[in-house]
Amino acid sequence: MLRLDKKGVVKLADMVHAPLHLTWSCYAGGRSQCGQCDSCQLRAKGFREAGRPDPAA
Repeated sequence: MLRLDKKGVVKLADMVHAPLHLTWSCYAGGRSQCGQCDSCQLRAKGFREAGRPDPAA
């Protein structure tokens, strides 16, 4: 089983050219991420640690 942290997921997604601009993570729902919930914070941390801007931010 493959076990990756959020940084690893971002790096793998970059490697396989996954369309990250079409994804976002948010518990609040809606058309954009709230940026405040745990899911948004973990996603932001993963992108930050991977050295890549979050296209959903």
